[in-house]
Amino acid sequence: MIAVRLPVAGIDVALRTPTGAEDILLSEAGRQDVGVGLALLRRLASRADGEPIDWDRVALTDVDALLLRLRQHLLGDLVRADTTCPAPDCRAPVDIAFSIGDYLAHHQPRAVTGYGTPNAEGWFQLPSGAAQFRVPRAVDQIAIGREARPDSALRRLCIRPADASAAARRSAETAMEAIAPNLCADLEGTCPECGATVVCRFDPLHYTLRELTAQASLVYDEICAIARHTHWSEADIVALPTARRVRYAEIATRHGGDS
Repeated sequence: MIAVRLPVAGIDVALRTPTGAEDILLSEAGRQDVGVGLALLRRLASRADGEPIDWDRVALTDVDALLLRLRQHLLGDLVRADTTCPAPDCRAPVDIAFSIGDYLAHHQPRAVTGYGTPNAEGWFQLPSGAAQFRVPRAVDQIAIGREARPDSALRRLCIRPADASAAARRSAETAMEAIAPNLCADLEGTCPECGATVVCRFDPLHYTLRELTAQASLVYDEICAIARHTHWSEADIVALPTARRVRYAEIATRHGGDS
């Protein structure tokens, strides 16, 4: 178990280590989106105080932070983002590396004043009274997944009334970003060959799910290797923590898979 404090909700959550059940979930999903991320966290995360987590109201920022902390625990703190130099006469590969801990510290929510306490449904009110807003939730991303203009659809879900002025919408968006910072951000580096500035987009959810899915891709091979060698049941093997299952599979393969 690892302990994580959700930056927006401010509650303490325990994350347990994935097992074969979560690896099967990832390998069979066939995609890396918010729905899969939520399904994974519903299995792995629990409140430290024993109260249930209302996943329909969890901010997208908190989901991204949980996934990054899970990745940090399983695969390490260092993230490497590979991209290509944009200079037409260069196009050299560029490696941008950073720490998950530093990244999350840089994107911590900021204190805001003048908006009062959110109501029971999570809505804040602008000091002018011109509009209300709430922070974007993970389920909002699922709801707008097929929208032609997802940014506009998200504003409709998180800012009301729908006919709020442009100035009110800008004020609401500024407050929303302070309360629940968007963890999808541009990373900037320098090309080692020509010195050009290189920018790439980092999406914590897709990056983490892609890595975890790649790690889970051999789950069926590992189950078969262990079963041949030990004659354990599938259920017993699937229940193993992922790292332990991988180790057993390596041993079984090295010994030929026969008991």
